[in-house]
Formats: sequence, structure tokens, C-alpha cells
Amino acid sequence: MRIRSRTLCPSLALALALALAPAARAGDGVVEINQTCAEQTGCFSGDAAGYPVTIDGSAGRSYRLTSDLTAPNANVDGIVVSTFDVSLDLAGFRIRRLGCADVLAPCTPTSGSGSAIKVSDFRNRGLSVRNGSVIGMGSYGVYGGTEAVITDVRAHWNRLDGIFVDPGAVVAGCSSHGNGSAGIVAGQGSTIVDNSATGNGGRGISAGGGSTVSRNSAGDNGDGGIGVGAGSTVSGNATVSNTGDGITTQEGSLIHGNTVRSNTGYGVRLDTDAGFRENVISSNVLGAVNGAGAVNLGNNACNGSTTCILALP
Repeated sequence: MRIRSRTLCPSLALALALALAPAARAGDGVVEINQTCAEQTGCFSGDAAGYPVTIDGSAGRSYRLTSDLTAPNANVDGIVVSTFDVSLDLAGFRIRRLGCADVLAPCTPTSGSGSAIKVSDFRNRGLSVRNGSVIGMGSYGVYGGTEAVITDVRAHWNRLDGIFVDPGAVVAGCSSHGNGSAGIVAGQGSTIVDNSATGNGGRGISAGGGSTVSRNSAGDNGDGGIGVGAGSTVSGNATVSNTGDGITTQEGSLIHGNTVRSNTGYGVRLDTDAGFRENVISSNVLGAVNGAGAVNLGNNACNGSTTCILALP
């Protein structure tokens, strides 16, 4: 008697293959993410087919894009991270919303809840994101959580903040342009250095108390250039042509070595016990410095004079 061989139906065979397949890995052990696996199969253990790509840590801690990712609409996230200490290398690729194919044309949505990259809970510490673009999403470009490190990321035309991170974060070498709210927002104890925040609907850069904000440029933003919480240091920045104050601080902060020009509010607005020195402040609509209780530490140039009069708040 001849025994006929049996074959699995195609759908069952595909499901079994996916269950048994290991995560795709680059030669250095980094797990790969691309548009094909995101849409069709899921990219690794713990990630189902379709957006968002979900990283729960079961496939590893280090991930790299190998193509652009395109979320189908403004209410869908690109990548969601639900664990801690994950490293994500965008490798020069973009995470964007469908309809934002042309990076030269603004494509900010008017509504939506999807972010390009986000942690599922702000307590998911230690997300690292680097080297790529997040464009035209319905919510944040990057929402990084606590102790995040965001470097060399270009965040353009997202509906809310371009980059939002919680306390203890580092944001360095990033460009945040044309977002509907702020360019860069960080919680207390953060370091924000060597970034550009231009043309955003809200403030260019905001940081919580005890932060360091240095060597950034903030221009043409809709709600001031740079604002920091108490006990922060703001140094070596350029804030030009913002709607509102160029630099705003809370109490006990140090402002030094900044260039502040042509903002529609005050050049620098200082809270009690703040100090300022070696700044060049000029052509701001409401005046150079506002800050009863602040201290002029010297060597400032205010509208061509070494005398900077502290206006009443």
C-alpha cells in the first residue's frame, strides 16, 4: 500500500516558520528592523506583524534599522519600547508617517496619537536613539523616557514635540524643526548640547531644574528660545528671532556667554538669585534683561553698552 505524504497548508507552514525563525541579526549581533518585516512577519521575538514594531527585550538590547519605516497613519506608532536599556541605531534611515515622503515639504499633521519612537512607560530607563530622522508623526517624534540618550536625530514636522525626554537625559547633536509644539523638552538634571531648534510652534528648548543647556541654537520659535528650571546653567547658546523671550530661567540659574538678539520679548528673563555674565544681548523688543533679584556678574554687552538695566518683572 502506498502511503501518501502530507504537506502543511501554506498559512500553517508560514506560521510555524515564523515561530521557529530567529531574529534577523547583523554580523555584529545587532537585531535588524525594516519595513518588510514590520509589515509582513514581525521583525523578531515579541514583535507581531504590523505597526508598531514592539521591542520588549526578548530578542536582545541592540537594534538597527536597515530601511526606512513608514507608519500607515498619524495614529500609529513606529517603534514602541517596553523595556529598559535598549539601543536603537537608525543608521541614517527615516521613521515617518505615510504622506511624508518628500522631506522638503512640511507635512505636520493636525491630529494624531502616533509617535515615531516611544517608550511605553516613562520609567523605562536608558533608551538610546541615534543617527536618523523622525518625520511627520501624529504625536512626538521621539518620546524617550528617563535617562534617555538621543544623539544625531533629526525631528521634523511632528504634531507635538520633536524630542521629549524625562529626567536625567542627554540630547546632543540633534535638529528639531517645524514641530507643532516644542523642539526639545527634557526633564530635570538633563544635558542638552550642540542642538538646533528652529521654527517650532512652541519653545525651542526647555529643560527642568539642574540641567545644563550649552552650545545650542534656537531661532524663529513660537514661544521663546530657551527656558530652564531652577539651578540650571545656560551657556554658549544663540537665540535669535523667537516669539517671546530669548532665554528664560528660574531661580538660582547661571546664564553666561550667550548671544541673544531680536526676540519679541526680553532678551533674558531671570528669576531670583540668578546670575548672568559675558552675554551679548541686543535688539530685543521689550528690552535686554528682566530680572528683579538677579545679579549682573559683569562683562555683558546690552544693546551696545556694558550697562544692563534690570527691568521689573
